[in-house]
Amino acid sequence: MAITKEQWIELEKHLAGYFGSAIFKFGEFEITVTRGRVSESKTSLVVYVDDVIKGDWYSKDNERPACIPDVWRKRTRAKYTAKSIKEAEKVWGKRRAKKEMPELYEKTEYHTCDFTTAKSLVRQYKKLDGLELIKIGGKTYNNYIKV
Repeated sequence: MAITKEQWIELEKHLAGYFGSAIFKFGEFEITVTRGRVSESKTSLVVYVDDVIKGDWYSKDNERPACIPDVWRKRTRAKYTAKSIKEAEKVWGKRRAKKEMPELYEKTEYHTCDFTTAKSLVRQYKKLDGLELIKIGGKTYNNYIKV
């Protein structure tokens, strides 16, 4: 069952609160989103796959569930800092720096299990085909029973 526009609005409003939580069904996986503490004064929305987050999922692509790239937040990080790039360009010039260090401008992509805002989570999840909303907080949306 597709998620309606009203449900997306309700979901975003609920997840923006202090005790936001939701449960989705995506393919064979159950996706649980809850608000969790990142530090003493900071919280974020944490995404669990089948009620688990494993450290191996961050480093080993072959051992993690197939849904991770879809349901976790994609992040990018430059291999070199802006300061290092400027120093290399100053020494060699732009063309020579690219020739000497081909990976100078490359970026690394990785996925994290947390979203900083409810809006960013909803924006990403709206694009997923086959996502079913099971529960927002205490409100159940279909007859899904976990066995």
